[in-house]
Amino acid sequence: MVFTTTPPELTEEVRVSVPAIDANLQHSLSKHLFVTGRLQTQFVQSHLALGLRWATPLTDRLFFSAGNDVAVWFGALKIKDVFNSQAYGYQTFPHASLGYRLTRDLRLTVRSELMIDLYYRSQVGSLAVEYDRRQINGLAFTVVLEQPFYDNQHVSLGLRAAYSNFNWQFWSLYDTFDRNLFYPQLFFSFIL
Repeated sequence: MVFTTTPPELTEEVRVSVPAIDANLQHSLSKHLFVTGRLQTQFVQSHLALGLRWATPLTDRLFFSAGNDVAVWFGALKIKDVFNSQAYGYQTFPHASLGYRLTRDLRLTVRSELMIDLYYRSQVGSLAVEYDRRQINGLAFTVVLEQPFYDNQHVSLGLRAAYSNFNWQFWSLYDTFDRNLFYPQLFFSFIL
């Protein structure tokens, strides 16, 4: 589960933390190369990513990885016959992570990533807006703690701090300004 809080610049007095289902898959292609997949959804909008990650130990306690994810997001919101809106876009997320084994059972990972918009299209009724310029939209930093939970399963708790001009989860709010906003995210996951 991922909880993202709405910035006050978008929703004024109302602060909503919208939970999203977050499913991550990773498959080893070689000793150091992995293919990754991720689905985040809130049913009104979804985000699907596919990527490659290269990882290697630096010491017996310190680990490094770098990669890139390409994602498509889409959403549709229809309220009776009054409001009919849909949008979708493509983004890419180059990232690097550093992991450290604090104790035998506790691991800490920090990750930094760029958010690059590749394409955006939204439509309300018959009015459409489309951008196909490639630009850096923002950046994010993540801190994650991971520990064993039961048998071979692990649990992780993390905080992601994104500072960007656009967040796919809030596409339907249609901001009227062009500036970066802070999007804090808290996530909790089981690693099977």
